[in-house]
Amino acid sequence: MPRRPGEAELEFKSLLDAAVDAIIVIDHRGRIEQFSLAAERIFGYTAAEVLGQNVEVLMPGPYRAEHDTYMDNYQQTGEAKIIGIGREVKAQRKDGSVFACELAVGRVQGVVPPRFIGFIRDITLRKLADERLRRSESELRLAQQLANLGNYVVNPDQSGPDYFSPQLCRILGIDAAAETLPLAAVLERRVHPGDRAMLDEVFRELDSPGNSFDCEYRIVLDDGTTRHLHHIAQVTRDAKGTPLKHIGTIHDVTDRRATEDEARQLQERLTHFSRLSTMGEMAAGLAHEINQPLAAIATYAQACQRFVRSPDRDDADVLEALEQISVQALRAGEVIRRLRNFVKNREVKREPVDCNRLLDDLRTLAETDARLHNVRLRIEAAPGLPSVYADPIQLQQVVLNLVRNAIDAMSEAPETRREVLLSTRQLPDGEIEIIVADHGSGLAPEAAEHLFNPFFTTKSGGTGLGLAISRSIVRAHGGRLWHTPNEGTGARFHFTLPASPASKRE
Repeated sequence: MPRRPGEAELEFKSLLDAAVDAIIVIDHRGRIEQFSLAAERIFGYTAAEVLGQNVEVLMPGPYRAEHDTYMDNYQQTGEAKIIGIGREVKAQRKDGSVFACELAVGRVQGVVPPRFIGFIRDITLRKLADERLRRSESELRLAQQLANLGNYVVNPDQSGPDYFSPQLCRILGIDAAAETLPLAAVLERRVHPGDRAMLDEVFRELDSPGNSFDCEYRIVLDDGTTRHLHHIAQVTRDAKGTPLKHIGTIHDVTDRRATEDEARQLQERLTHFSRLSTMGEMAAGLAHEINQPLAAIATYAQACQRFVRSPDRDDADVLEALEQISVQALRAGEVIRRLRNFVKNREVKREPVDCNRLLDDLRTLAETDARLHNVRLRIEAAPGLPSVYADPIQLQQVVLNLVRNAIDAMSEAPETRREVLLSTRQLPDGEIEIIVADHGSGLAPEAAEHLFNPFFTTKSGGTGLGLAISRSIVRAHGGRLWHTPNEGTGARFHFTLPASPASKRE
């Protein structure tokens, strides 16, 4: 059926107005003949405002100045620079604002003089999104570089290329473009021999129904440098449980480990200094404790000499004197042995420790100072306590510091109240609690607030390190140290330690 006059034009106009992208029709001189509804919305002009005007009204510089030259050149030479070729350009709205757009221009075939149709898509939002993405990626790379942390995505089914972030490549000392081995093989080639079995085990766990792991291990780079890595990974799976991707981060924590080692060494030196300081304060009592068996040895030795010179000596008396010399020598040797163990600089060694036995072993060192100050030392140990996993010498240092403070706190108390009670018990949550209680004057509120701060002391000759170091030791063992008022008068210092897992299983 033949179309009525103007029907084709109406259909074309309807097509223009239905399009999402702006559509503009121009003649061979660049004058606008059609301006779609989408074009009105994008540019801010009505069709009546632009029809008959040169299309350069929609262009910012330098596109405006070059437009007519392009049109003339195309009509004379047929060489297309825009026509028939889509590209990204800038356009200008009625309010003068410039925006990015994609422009595709085509020639209407079979029409003389020629007419051209331009399709314009506003890509402002896409450009903003691209810029945000680019900026986010740049910031992520910078953040990873500052944190010395890299990430990766591995496709076990080889459905796509594996991704290694630039910082991960720097951490592992690899070239992502040249590396052909999978990540597991790269790590296997570099992992420290002492950590290889552990790393193999965690990767097996990742392939099993478990979907993640978190571990630390060492690698050795090609130049022989050893680095410490903190590796976190997880697996995404499909509905059937088949692994789809391995996603993970690797954090180079070498500097952190070095800092921790330095802090640990400093802590050990401070702890050793605290032990020496404590022994210095107890020197008079220890000298008295050692002098007693030495004096007894001298007395029994002189008795032996008299027995031997006597013409009617009794060998039983000589043997008894020699036996007493042996007992007193062992007594002095035990004091010296425990003192040497306490003050010598040594590596921290954790082992199962019986807290009741710990207090009993400490009695030799603590009682010397207690007797010197006319203080009674009493121990109430709860039977059947599980052991704790700790360094016994450091725990002795904590208890001895607390006992020394308790003795000093009772320097002005009546002799009838001069008693230090050491007790142990197990709390409902399974932790072991050790308590050192005195009957001194107690703690003033202003002193209690700063009691555990380094260099804070209420003693005229104190260093202010004893309680601070004691708290750090207890915390390093997974416990806590605090104080409460004692019943009646004085103070109670409590510290807790977690029971060792082996004791819990038993």
